[in-house]
Amino acid sequence: MDTVFGEPWIVRHAIYYTDPEAGPDALLNDATEWLQYACSSVRLLAELVREGGEVDADRLPVMLEGIGVFIDMGMRCAVQAHLRMQWEQVRGEVESEAAEP
Repeated sequence: MDTVFGEPWIVRHAIYYTDPEAGPDALLNDATEWLQYACSSVRLLAELVREGGEVDADRLPVMLEGIGVFIDMGMRCAVQAHLRMQWEQVRGEVESEAAEP
């Protein structure tokens, strides 16, 4: 697996594009969706191991890196939601101060 400074290739090249007009609620919904993908993937992997199924040791790191990307995407969405909430709060305060005589 191609890594640079301990970071897998897939993490460096996975990009999440958000709608610039998306509000915090939409971003948090996206974060929940990405984290649910990660949770489902972990459960599937655990089920394969529990059933004694064959887990390809060569593909296991790729699967785990994919789960890591799901988690990373969820975190990015949550961070963007937090930043947008703060931005809306600051913008509202500035607008209310500007409206006062």
